[in-house]
Amino acid sequence: MKQTTNYPQPQGVTAPEIEIYYKTTLRAAERPKIKSASDVFRIMSEIGEMSRNMEYKELFYSLYLNTASELLAVHKISEGTTKQTLVDIKFIMQGAIMTNAAAVIVCHNHPSGSTSPSSEDKKITERIRNAAALFGVELTDSVIITTGNYFSFAAEGIF
Repeated sequence: MKQTTNYPQPQGVTAPEIEIYYKTTLRAAERPKIKSASDVFRIMSEIGEMSRNMEYKELFYSLYLNTASELLAVHKISEGTTKQTLVDIKFIMQGAIMTNAAAVIVCHNHPSGSTSPSSEDKKITERIRNAAALFGVELTDSVIITTGNYFSFAAEGIF
């Protein structure tokens, strides 16, 4: 004789649902094309929060691109102090997945006015590049900007 176990039926069980979507109001023909770090510098210098806080606090952004290097979205990842900001790579990858990006460019400012990358800048860039590769997304550049200048990892051959 086979004995069966009766398990209690769930009553009123709820679980959080994840809803992922990307909505844009830009038509494909209106998307800016990013050909170089100077395009990143121009776009990021015009973004309200970045332009207002360039010398005040460090901000870290991701720019998501399609296969034609057209800008799909700009995503603020973090804001920090006058010397640093923490970067959670999961947030960068979430944006890449939500926009179905082919490539990502990361960008942050240095309130000090120096465009020289720190050792931490180099380490986080490498970690982001490795994480992006796992998702089939290319990290095409990491750009450091100040009020009047920029530094491009790609242009300097650091990639």
